[in-house]
Amino acid sequence: MDRAAGSGRIVRVVHRPGSVQTEIRIGHPGLSRQIPDYHAVSLMGAILGGLFNSRLNMQLREAKGYTYGASAGFDLRRGAGPFTARAAVNTEVTVPAVIDTLAELERMRDSNVTDEELAAARDFLVGVFPLRFETPGAVAGALAGLAVHGLPLDELIEYRSRIEAVTVDAIAAAARAHLAIDRAAIVLVGDVDAFGPALEAAGLGTLVIDRDEGPALAAPSDAVEEPGPADEGDETGPTAGAEDPSLEGSADEPATADGASAGPGDRPD
Repeated sequence: MDRAAGSGRIVRVVHRPGSVQTEIRIGHPGLSRQIPDYHAVSLMGAILGGLFNSRLNMQLREAKGYTYGASAGFDLRRGAGPFTARAAVNTEVTVPAVIDTLAELERMRDSNVTDEELAAARDFLVGVFPLRFETPGAVAGALAGLAVHGLPLDELIEYRSRIEAVTVDAIAAAARAHLAIDRAAIVLVGDVDAFGPALEAAGLGTLVIDRDEGPALAAPSDAVEEPGPADEGDETGPTAGAEDPSLEGSADEPATADGASAGPGDRPD
């Protein structure tokens, strides 16, 4: 197996022979919750890959038909959580989907969002904010998030006004500062024999292929399979349910107002 150099982009493929889909992850080390441009980052993430009508989803799903859904965002934690763009696509469009995803990340970094994009994302985040406090448990969770991340109470009180104050220029500055596209790692899980030649020809970075093609060991006939944990997920962030295309918003909000979970969740390290 090849080993990548210490710098530059790495493309790692976990080979799954015969797989009809490829799981795509593109990411790099991200940010902690305590950043001064949190609200600009929240809106930038929503426009890029947090809403149903986000740039990534509209390109990969609506325009190209590569996937049922694509998303991206920062998982903000007490320490630096990851930035990740993600999608599952048919095997035959693996390389075009990766290239299109990188193009959207670069477009976000290199050019301004439109006033219409900003207004749609801002209205969605402001509009769903009160829905996060409909139960005592939700209120307690929001307050716990403040404590976990060392944030003052006015993070909740001032959230909507601070979101409304974010400008196009502030989003552009956040994207330039925090999207490290040239250093992002690309991880693909799929049938490399089907897309490997095209991936190598694309020259996206140092290619590392993990193969495990040895025979699987049969379990003893008297082995008892222990039930594993049921991980159903807990989408409780401000864009929970936004993947419903009937809404004006979207799919995978990258960050929350108070450090609580949104998408994968703002977990403490």
